[in-house]
Amino acid sequence: MDFTSRSFRRWGGAAVAVATLAGATLLPASANAAVPPSWVDEQVSFVLGEQLASGAITSFDTKITPYFANIAALGLIEANTAASRAGALKWMRWYLDHLNAAATNVPANSVFDYTYDAATGVETPTGDFDSVDSYASTTLNLAFEAYSSGDPALQSFVSANIGKYEAIANILNFGAPTGVRIETGLDAGLTIAKPSYAVAYTMDNVEVYSGLADFAQLQTALGRSAEASYYDSWATLTKDAILSKLWNPTKNSWDWAFANESNIGVFYAQATAQLWPILYGVVSPSDPKAISAWSQFSAAYPTWFQGGIPDGYPWVSVSRVAQLMGETANADAYLTNVHSRYAPGFTLPSSCSVAVCGQWYNNEAGWFMLAGVASSGSTVPAVSTGHSRLCGAGVFPSPHDSAARATDRPGFATGLDRARERAC
Repeated sequence: MDFTSRSFRRWGGAAVAVATLAGATLLPASANAAVPPSWVDEQVSFVLGEQLASGAITSFDTKITPYFANIAALGLIEANTAASRAGALKWMRWYLDHLNAAATNVPANSVFDYTYDAATGVETPTGDFDSVDSYASTTLNLAFEAYSSGDPALQSFVSANIGKYEAIANILNFGAPTGVRIETGLDAGLTIAKPSYAVAYTMDNVEVYSGLADFAQLQTALGRSAEASYYDSWATLTKDAILSKLWNPTKNSWDWAFANESNIGVFYAQATAQLWPILYGVVSPSDPKAISAWSQFSAAYPTWFQGGIPDGYPWVSVSRVAQLMGETANADAYLTNVHSRYAPGFTLPSSCSVAVCGQWYNNEAGWFMLAGVASSGSTVPAVSTGHSRLCGAGVFPSPHDSAARATDRPGFATGLDRARERAC
């Protein structure tokens, strides 16, 4: 399988500025100190600096990739400042303003990648996307977390546009030509990346589960019980298909795609497929599948937390998985390692574990914010609202509450839902 098109979404692809660093050495692990809140603030500034007046969040100054921008916006919401929440809202407006009409291999309510010309300010659709399923699912994650923030502007926007979000969610529920759900055959119940690339990736499918599960919770928060049950049933169907069709009981690991065994010595997308079901909540950290997958990943990459990830990009998301698996010291060590190599400029790193290093970009910044907030235990003033649909009148609890974080759900694990459970 050729991973070229897929690698752009996770790695940044050929459009990224690169530097050749012959004989790059690994940096030693730090003293495992918690991430200071100022490091999260740096990433807020980085992402907002990449945001255009239109609301688009660019990658590498010239690309608008909705998947990357969704992760960045999730980080902005978790950072929980007035500026970061406003930036997330601007991006969410951009996304809903760029929904596609149906066409050949283009489901209605999907969104293309765009290019950006700084000289003219023109944003031009490429006519394609890395995936349909993951763009839609992370959009649903974002809608849920935006509403859960308690920010009145974000809540109002999500509530007013719930019909559009339902149309996006339905891409994941229906088969061709309306959506990307596989309806017949051995792989029925899974989703394909996009109509023109009918591969059922493990990483994509666990994102789909998470998006639909979050969307069901959003419908519950809005008092829409019938809709909540409907989307929860699709989330359950997806999870059941993942567990029965993507787990390999012989190897005790996740296949990287349907009917494709993983060689964990291949970092992307075979080793990374071991992490995504933990990250997006398909299995809990205590589940034997999670323990086996994480153990095999850690055995294959024992120095990952010292910079030993065999890729030009840092994959900060690995540190979030480590936090969920209880390896907080290693997670902090890696966040410190990454910061030492990219700060203060956050362009090209001083070193990486391969010959060609990639430039820092919004996807990595988003994961750094998500992992950094979980590490720092910082407390940000709660958003005050007298109309919280989640808990009734009153002040919404801070998503940075350390007690809430201690029992985070898997997935993005921002602590918002557990904070709600304690407060409501």
